[in-house]
Amino acid sequence: MPIEMWHTPDCPQWTIMQIGWEAGTRRVKEQDAWAKDVFPAAHERLAQAAAALPPDTAAQPFVAALTELVQAQADTTGFVVLHRWVEILERHFPPQLPDPEHTTE
Repeated sequence: MPIEMWHTPDCPQWTIMQIGWEAGTRRVKEQDAWAKDVFPAAHERLAQAAAALPPDTAAQPFVAALTELVQAQADTTGFVVLHRWVEILERHFPPQLPDPEHTTE
């Protein structure tokens, strides 16, 4: 149920809400700037660590999927959309198809 509130310009509650909004906006901008600055180096470290793993390790599908997901994030200015996640995960973790030679009795 929507509620509409009116405040006078000198209302302390309104002032506190404005201070909270401004502080939140500032924090988000600072976090975004920090992430944009740090992301390329962190992405490079991930790529180097993934390349150093032997290709026959059990973790390889997980590493390949994570690396591709991080690259997809690097390629966009927003969020990686759900259908892109699914494409990547399906490629690295395909569904197991039923065995045509297996029959139940």
